[in-house]
Amino acid sequence: MKRKEGFPGQLSYIIPKATLEKLVQNPLFEDLYITDIGYYPRALYHYRERSEGINQSILIYNIDGYGYIKIAGTEYVLPPDHFIIIPQNRPHSYFSDKKNPWSIYWIHLAGIKSKFISNSFSQATPIERTNTSRINERLEMFGEIFKCLEMGYGIEILEYVNMCLPRLLASFTHIKQFRSINEPITSDPVALVINYMLENLKKKLSLGQLAREVNLSSSYFSRMFLKRTGFPPIDYFNQLKIQQSCRLLDNKELTVADVARELGFDDQFYFSRLFKKVMNQSPREYRKGRILTFTNY
Repeated sequence: MKRKEGFPGQLSYIIPKATLEKLVQNPLFEDLYITDIGYYPRALYHYRERSEGINQSILIYNIDGYGYIKIAGTEYVLPPDHFIIIPQNRPHSYFSDKKNPWSIYWIHLAGIKSKFISNSFSQATPIERTNTSRINERLEMFGEIFKCLEMGYGIEILEYVNMCLPRLLASFTHIKQFRSINEPITSDPVALVINYMLENLKKKLSLGQLAREVNLSSSYFSRMFLKRTGFPPIDYFNQLKIQQSCRLLDNKELTVADVARELGFDDQFYFSRLFKKVMNQSPREYRKGRILTFTNY
């Protein structure tokens, strides 16, 4: 026996095509939006097969039981607390275990960005349950979207739902960051060093000092930091300094030289050049713009 849907307690919402066409006229949503979303509990005999794929990516999040997914000939087991994103236009099939059927949340995603989201998650990816995992919060986000869609498919409802979508997806694609709000500072070298930078914005720090803070060689630490953040450590530290300098420049009693000294820059002109490199304007131009903003407000 094979069933596409019709499971006791299921929820499913399929956005009408004509309504989607209106939604994607809004540039905020044309790159990424929901076309279908739902929840199938204990989906015994659940089975879908699409020999040519579809023009949407499909996120499947299993919270209980087991299921199996085949993508372009490669089969994956999807245990509890795992998710997968099936890329668009890829042949696939998926089905629930007969003895221990899965309970899944699922989303069909369309738009240009949807294919990029699936690139790194087209295999079973675990979501470990810990005291900081925030799994209930993720399920509450699904619940909020379902509750909204129960009210119909009006444009304002769909706009709100799709504004919620990036945060829901980020809870899958960036699990470490999603959990970090509930986690104390850990032994993660990058997190430790960023925290050390924030505590020492008034100082001059070298790459060697930062690497020694986490007992790593400068070269290894620098490569790791760049891979994780997209910036070399000193560049990142300087960006944090400039970020803080923007706050200080809002205080009209401080001169640009005062702000530079406050953040450990002996040379005001070097500070100004660095500020312009990061902010694309000089400290004085930034301050002038802020004063005009406050005045107009």
